[in-house]
Amino acid sequence: MQEIFISLDDSGKLSTKEKICVYAGLVIFSQSEKNKFITKYKAIINNIKCSYCPFDKNCCNSNCPEIKNINIKANHKRRLLNLIKTNYIISVVIDNAKIYEHIMNDKASKGRYVDYALRLLIKGTIKQLISLKKIDPYKPVKVIINIDQQSTKSNGYYSLKDGLYEELIHGIKNFNYKNKYKPLLFSNLQIELHYQNSKCSYLVQAADLIAGTVRKNTLLMKENDKLVDYMQELP
Repeated sequence: MQEIFISLDDSGKLSTKEKICVYAGLVIFSQSEKNKFITKYKAIINNIKCSYCPFDKNCCNSNCPEIKNINIKANHKRRLLNLIKTNYIISVVIDNAKIYEHIMNDKASKGRYVDYALRLLIKGTIKQLISLKKIDPYKPVKVIINIDQQSTKSNGYYSLKDGLYEELIHGIKNFNYKNKYKPLLFSNLQIELHYQNSKCSYLVQAADLIAGTVRKNTLLMKENDKLVDYMQELP
């Protein structure tokens, strides 16, 4: 079975107080590649983590602070991004100014919109991976999605797993616009959705760095090294 590991985190919130909201992360194509990435990422973290500890290094309690996009030093971030960019990188950028007021003012509506944005991102990613022959749509596929659990506290996720399965296997009809979108996969599909504590997940930590970098570069509108292989912009 073909395995696709997708790890995601957010930067910024779906809010009138912020200009954009970003969900981004990385895609890994096998368990062995995932293990290799985690081993290399962990090695870098172990090498730099002591410089983030607020306590006397002679009295280490092994309770290391999490290294995140908001606190990481530029040279350390470059080391991690150089590793991260050896993988397939994805993101969705939401322009908050263009979101309807009734969505912004209702928590459930915001949750459903984020759910829609993530489905669009993952579906678009699968479509591109098929075109790149990274996925054979006629063979069984297992998609494992890891999302930072903290991001669910503000927006929530509603029917991401069920909605994604429906669109990938059965396609979707838009009765308002008389459009029909064809399915992308034509064999067995398994979807696993995991909400993870980023402190315990190097994959989600990597997604945090990607999301923060994409958001910063988007806000600055500055050309940089190619970071994202697949990007959606909403609405």
